[in-house]
Amino acid sequence: MSVFDISWCQPDDRVKSLKNQGAEGIIIKLGEQLELDEKFVHFVNDCVACGLPYGVYYVSHAHNADEMMQEATWINDTLYSYLGENNLPELGIWWDMEVGSVQRGDVWPDLRDAIGTMQSWYPGYDKVGIYAQYSYFTQYIDMDALAYYGIPVWVAQYEYPENSLKAEYPTCHHVAWQWTTHNQTQDENEWYGF
Repeated sequence: MSVFDISWCQPDDRVKSLKNQGAEGIIIKLGEQLELDEKFVHFVNDCVACGLPYGVYYVSHAHNADEMMQEATWINDTLYSYLGENNLPELGIWWDMEVGSVQRGDVWPDLRDAIGTMQSWYPGYDKVGIYAQYSYFTQYIDMDALAYYGIPVWVAQYEYPENSLKAEYPTCHHVAWQWTTHNQTQDENEWYGF
């Protein structure tokens, strides 16, 4: 599948425009720092109107386990408030691990526990995963444990002929590869699926 991720910085008609370009799914920014992305509701409604499956991502700023659990609770409460109890995103819930506060050697146990807690809240829904650059996974994540727990992986690695993380760690649960910036305006992802 060809999937694009979008946030507040995209124009209001972005979902329709991407569908016209052949998008088969959309990942929408839910928020960061416990604040809802200003276009989240608009883009969810557009995905529903266009018949596109969607997922959500949350940019983590957690400095420790307590803050990560605060974020997990906020994600859960926000999704419940806006999507309802039985409308979890088809393309998953993603922890975006790009900012400095989550680039730390002790992040893996905190993230693993937050994801495990979220999975316990959603019985039968195993679509809570990690989005990060290739280097983040190889520097901060215990890849053997990641494979053991089956946590979904969405890796960003631009301008490579293959998904190197998938090639090097084939036992992990690889769901997507962000491989290019489409016309220098939008990240494009190759979606393998759950």
